Amino acid sequence: MSQARQQDFDLFEVYPINSQWLVDLLKGRDWLTAGAILKEIERPDSDSARRRLRATAEASKGRIAGGQLGYKLVAEMKQEEFFHFRNWMLSQAKAMQRRISQADKVWYNRQAVPS
Repeated sequence: MSQARQQDFDLFEVYPINSQWLVDLLKGRDWLTAGAILKEIERPDSDSARRRLRATAEASKGRIAGGQLGYKLVAEMKQEEFFHFRNWMLSQAKAMQRRISQADKVWYNRQAVPS
């Protein structure tokens, strides 16, 4: 793994997140799972490392798609891949909105909790 990729990953805690190293790693490649990426950059496969990776992809300003298949550059996706990713994300957003709405109903209809 290049020293720059390792340093960028290690500096994850510093905001804003630099996702360029992940863009560079994904260029010209098919879907890569989080486990495969972490192995390639010689990092342990842990929940915190996967969260770091997910946040790095989220900070890519739409350049990196993430999902069940792993991570891939949006600009290099086939049309079918893009619309599958897009529809999956929209479905997740709707599910989250539904959950918030249900929680709101519970919260606002509850009895006041004694202090």
